[in-house]
Amino acid sequence: MKKFILMLVLIFETFAFSEITTKEAESFFSSDTKIYISNQKDWFYGEVPGTDESYWKKFNYFINVVPVGNKYRVSYTPFDNVKSYDREKYPILNYRIEKKYYVNSRKNQNTPVTDSYEITIDYVISAGTEIRKGKKYERNDFQILSENELNALLKSKNAKRLNSETEKNTRMYLDCLLHNNN
Repeated sequence: MKKFILMLVLIFETFAFSEITTKEAESFFSSDTKIYISNQKDWFYGEVPGTDESYWKKFNYFINVVPVGNKYRVSYTPFDNVKSYDREKYPILNYRIEKKYYVNSRKNQNTPVTDSYEITIDYVISAGTEIRKGKKYERNDFQILSENELNALLKSKNAKRLNSETEKNTRMYLDCLLHNNN
């Protein structure tokens, strides 16, 4: 009987943990989320679909920031194949509106789409990478930072916030990619 109860507790914890993880990822699509872009590239870990091969590659990226109480949860969205850059080497982001079918609502909706850059679906929301003692590690959890720590991070990444229209279009585009391809 004890083994059975222990097994039920472990199963419940697994579901409870996955719900929290889903909520954390979903929080990056809320209207409270601020999206920044860096003119630097950073390392991200990837896997070749259908194989056991993995790789490290430098990508351009968005920094997604959502307030959590008096702290901030941070995720990254790496992207590649940028078509053009401005004078300060920030990627130029252009969107156009198209009708896209949404799996959840089962309706066609106006959705921003772009050919300014490409995103690997695995990377829509990433915890990012950290380098310790010269070695690269993929983070297991999103960073939770104070306002001062967040400001220091944004400064170190030379990140600037997207204007409100581009931020809204970027959030909607990423949301569509994640929810219609998973």
